[in-house]
Amino acid sequence: MPGLIGFYGRFPPNDPPQFLKDMARALEPDETLYQTDLYQQADIGLGRVSLGILNPEPQPLWNEDKSVALVMIGELYDTQDLRQELKKRGYQFRLNNDAELMLYLYQEFGDDFALKLNGAFAVAIWDEPSRTLRLVNDRLGLFPLYYAHGRKGFLFASGVRALLVDPDLPRCPDRLGMAQFLIFDHMLHDHTLLQDVKLFPQASILTFRDGQLDIRRYWDMRYPEEYQLRREEDLMEEAIHFLRQAVYREAARDDLPAGLLLSGGMDSRAILALLTEQETPLARPLQTFTWGIPGCDDARYAKELAKLRGVEHHFYELEPDYLLHTADNAVRLTDGLGNIINLHALATLDQEAERVKVIYKGFLGDAMFGFALRYQHWATYDPDTAIQAHFQVHEDQGVINYSWDEFDQLLTDNFQQEIGDGVMAEYRQGMLDSQATLLANQRLYFDMRQRVPRMTMNGVEVVRSRTAVRLPFADNDLLEFSMSVPPGLLQNRRLIHNAIIHAFPDLAKVPSTLTGLPMLSNFREIFTRSGNLLRWHLHKRGLSKYDGPVRRPYKDYNLWFRTVLRGWVEDTLLNDHALQRGYFQPDTVRRLVNEHMNGANYAGRIGALMTLELWHKQFMD
Repeated sequence: MPGLIGFYGRFPPNDPPQFLKDMARALEPDETLYQTDLYQQADIGLGRVSLGILNPEPQPLWNEDKSVALVMIGELYDTQDLRQELKKRGYQFRLNNDAELMLYLYQEFGDDFALKLNGAFAVAIWDEPSRTLRLVNDRLGLFPLYYAHGRKGFLFASGVRALLVDPDLPRCPDRLGMAQFLIFDHMLHDHTLLQDVKLFPQASILTFRDGQLDIRRYWDMRYPEEYQLRREEDLMEEAIHFLRQAVYREAARDDLPAGLLLSGGMDSRAILALLTEQETPLARPLQTFTWGIPGCDDARYAKELAKLRGVEHHFYELEPDYLLHTADNAVRLTDGLGNIINLHALATLDQEAERVKVIYKGFLGDAMFGFALRYQHWATYDPDTAIQAHFQVHEDQGVINYSWDEFDQLLTDNFQQEIGDGVMAEYRQGMLDSQATLLANQRLYFDMRQRVPRMTMNGVEVVRSRTAVRLPFADNDLLEFSMSVPPGLLQNRRLIHNAIIHAFPDLAKVPSTLTGLPMLSNFREIFTRSGNLLRWHLHKRGLSKYDGPVRRPYKDYNLWFRTVLRGWVEDTLLNDHALQRGYFQPDTVRRLVNEHMNGANYAGRIGALMTLELWHKQFMD
């Protein structure tokens, strides 16, 4: 996975250049796929590991008097005005790339330069005169960075694994982070699997100077307490306008061969529509990719969508045993922070990377446009009841893996004593950090600040290990617009649903995976509903095993863990070494695995336990 590495301090004092090389190799060991740029002088080291697709020129980049150096990963959008402004101020562009633009913006505006940037990026800046190291990321933290601050100084990297090159970095497990991962399928706030390693927060500037570490946010999501009264039709138009603007900004950057991960959902079909418009700046014909179980809803609907827009479409089967070949790498790429059952994008990535250099994803559209909003959010409660309401919604959505009683049975006594009530305390804080009165806005904020960067982002990270990734829904202007929409229009994703119907009626006729129905009312919808109703009546009379819509999911980990992956699961979780780590009650783990093998559906729980054990085997044993 591409990214940044670096240190400021004595790491180690006898051979810093080799230490930096070891960090790069730990981040990505395959030197045939990645190019590495390293700089080390005395107690400062900077490096970038990249695929050589975006901003391929060597780094670090220095200013004219060699007083400031910069390494960056990612890319910027809509930079023409910024370049013109700097040219008027006397700056000369030699490379005309994003790193050069960032360097000049920092020189001219200092830390305020971050607010001017629209893109997906992480950057490290070494300021020699002040002996200060800075880290800066985009508003949504789309290129995760991790850091550790200890007696010898400061370490940072795009993967926790690169920090583990330091033999003196404490290996103490973060049990609270592990507990959050088991409950929510992701961690909260800045937790990792190690107490001394933290995630760099979104939209932040970190400075390290004279042994002192400081982190401040330069931007935050703030939902209004009062909204403007506007017509829904106008908001629909604006939604498509800002999404089109975002897609065009990204497509106009270069002429790299591009693909789109296309499902049967709404977000990827909207991007498909915009990338295939006659006015799109995309330089080459688009290709689309779908993977899953043959005949699944996503495969059928995506094929139909691609055909309507005349693009070259590729379907790849998600083999039931693919995790045997990819799980270790998935755990490595995500540092054990993503459940292996959510990292299926890795299964067919090699085939996709043979065809394209850039992949577009519909990432973030569901979270920012109200997928999580439910009826519980439309009431005023006392503070304790409000958190209960939030948690109830999470339970109703099936994203809580354990009841509290079940969770208590899983953990050892020492584990429980160490974490106390930390899981719920940090969950509550994640909602309160929004500073919003409406529960709907608290949940929107939580998803954007917790679930997206700590869970959904993992799927993006694995794809980045082979191709560049572009995420139009993460555009600054679209993000700002989404926060201005009254949340009532976001419930059930109403606004974006209706906007797509209005703007792209041809694609709205294709059923959505979520409902199995076309997005707009037509004969196909009537026919499908009639079939569902007929199945319901037949089921009532014992003539059909289905009582409604027949869903064909793209994955079935419950079945796969019981069949082709059974031996692997049992060997991994039930060996003596795994059972005696001191985290979990051995009898509870045995019972959970046994109940799953006998018909219970615990794929999420088993996937999380497998992830933790595979990470420990790679990095702790």
